[in-house]
Amino acid sequence: MKKLTIILLVSFATQAFGSKISDAYEALSIFDYFKAKQLFYKSLPKYPCESAFGLANIYFRTDNPFSNIDSAAKYIAISQGRFKDTITYSLYHISQETIGSLAIVIGNKGYEKYSSHNSVESYNYFLSHFYFSDSTLLPQTYFKRDGMQLNKAIALQSSEQVTQFLLQYPQSSLYTKAKKLFYDYQYNEQTPDKTIHQYQLFIKQYQNNPNVAFAENNLFNLIQPLHSNDSIYNFIKKYSTSVTAEAAWKLLYSTSVKSYSKEELTNFLIKYPDYPFNESIIKEISLAQNIILPLKNSEDKYGFIDTIGNWVIAPQFDDAFAFSEGFASVCKNDSCFYINKEGQKVSNHYFEETESYKNGVAIVKKDNQYYLINRSGQYISKGYQDINESSDNLFVCKSNNIYGAINIKGEVAIPFTYAKLGNFKNNFAYYLSNKYGLVDIYNNALQAQWDWISDVDTNSIVVVKQKNQFGLMNIYEQIILPVEYDYIAPNQNEIYLVVKNNLYGFYNSKENCFVTSIAYDYNPAFPTSYYTNGKYFRLIQDDEVALIDANGRYSINFGTYTNLFFAKCDIIRIQKNNKYGYVDRKLKAVTPVEFEEAQDFKNDVAIVSKKGTSQLINIQGKSIFTIKDGRVADDLNGLLYRTSFNELIGLINGKGEVLLNIEYNIIEPITSYLFYCKKVDGIFLYNSNTKILKKL
Repeated sequence: MKKLTIILLVSFATQAFGSKISDAYEALSIFDYFKAKQLFYKSLPKYPCESAFGLANIYFRTDNPFSNIDSAAKYIAISQGRFKDTITYSLYHISQETIGSLAIVIGNKGYEKYSSHNSVESYNYFLSHFYFSDSTLLPQTYFKRDGMQLNKAIALQSSEQVTQFLLQYPQSSLYTKAKKLFYDYQYNEQTPDKTIHQYQLFIKQYQNNPNVAFAENNLFNLIQPLHSNDSIYNFIKKYSTSVTAEAAWKLLYSTSVKSYSKEELTNFLIKYPDYPFNESIIKEISLAQNIILPLKNSEDKYGFIDTIGNWVIAPQFDDAFAFSEGFASVCKNDSCFYINKEGQKVSNHYFEETESYKNGVAIVKKDNQYYLINRSGQYISKGYQDINESSDNLFVCKSNNIYGAINIKGEVAIPFTYAKLGNFKNNFAYYLSNKYGLVDIYNNALQAQWDWISDVDTNSIVVVKQKNQFGLMNIYEQIILPVEYDYIAPNQNEIYLVVKNNLYGFYNSKENCFVTSIAYDYNPAFPTSYYTNGKYFRLIQDDEVALIDANGRYSINFGTYTNLFFAKCDIIRIQKNNKYGYVDRKLKAVTPVEFEEAQDFKNDVAIVSKKGTSQLINIQGKSIFTIKDGRVADDLNGLLYRTSFNELIGLINGKGEVLLNIEYNIIEPITSYLFYCKKVDGIFLYNSNTKILKKL
């Protein structure tokens, strides 16, 4: 009897609970939310999935006083986690599909609520409480949250802050970008002054940082101007890798060997037996002392002469270029090839086009395809539609009308995926893929979001264009100047010319401020160098001109001159009305304002003209050469000047001394001191060092 009672009680309880969950859904179907909610809570221990599904429906809806999206999230999660079998109550079919569908709409509503707060905390709350949301919504939330966290780190530009992000969000889709930022910030923090010592320490201590290559290049660039053999060799042995080794060895060679004499070349091999190109030195020993230059004879055929005018390689070529790295490119009968200084063809190959050797490779064209070849004449790349000259040790190439880049070994360094790709400058190049962006030499690309983008300048800044407006951005995608100007152009010393509404001013990116307001009359016909040389600034307003320095101090005020120009050789060229003259930096007159034409000083002399007379004057304003009804023409190599009269040409030096009388049809420089001269009775070679004129 006792056993029967227990069975009856259990049966009654089951029926009672079953009746409650059914009654709950019956109440829910007629919108009796108070009764339904009460019954669902009572049924929750026995029927967790079904009861939680009902509660999630009540809390999700907005037509009852219990509406609460957080509670809806709580119970739909319980329902998903405790689901066992499909069942139907009243109008409600409870299955994995219906639970999943409700979970998605609850997630969407939760996202709408918490994304509006736009905070890391709100996104974290959503991710932890609405983790059942649509699969596309969660990555979007992670991306926004991670983006906010990463932007905080970027704002501080601190590797430590980025490290915290990397540790906290190792699965983030922004992890790769953050890792690059970490390396960049670490690089900048360890090399703030960009000194040799800082680069050396960085290379040794942070070998895993990909910016080691930049540090190595920069260290090499700092060492180069020192022209110290010991410092270069120390760099090769301690710091160089494949990035700079070849260039460093060649720099050591060029700084060690000056005259290319047999003795000097032999001593170089003795001192540096580990020089990797010693075979070329051995060959150079026999040929290096021979300085030979391309020249065209009277029959328009090219050959090569030595510095005293003897034909070393007889005129026979249709075209010829100067020797570079021991070889010269020549063309004959519509074919081009390379010869050595003995006039011997160095390989069996013939090409349609050839370029000079640089760093051991040359660009050639064969069968309408461009290739890289080495000094042995071997092809080291496949054929491309085009190959640009090397820049930042990469060759930008075109293949099947898309662009990429190869290295000096012919290996693909930048995949061929771009509609356009500029030459790499300061480790970056612009690319086009619907929009313009930047890609670095390691193929890390910034987002393509611009209508146009400039080359990266030495300040790691680019000019960007969007909807015909310009702005400034750095390589970390931070906007320095908003995209709201009509034109922006870079200049020296971190100075940028900024134009808006036909007015211009100057911005200093280093100081992060404007040097002047945008208030001066802009004329697009003038180049940026007309307005500033990076140290001084020409201001034009209402047809008046002034000059200020980088601190905004007026060197020359408005109304002083009609026009003025930047000082050269400490002399300022000025204009009053239609006449030119010169003053020194204290505005003391060097010459009267009397010239109809005048050029800036160069090497302490300037070309001027008045009343049909052309002159060369010195920095004291004295004429050192005068020609009437003729001209002192452009300078040659900055040291010598052509003179002309009745379509004939002569040559003078910077002291005004006549080197060649005015009797030639052509005078063209071959080197800094050798000149090709042609007149009626023949072709001549003139040596301005020895003042010897030799007929060829």
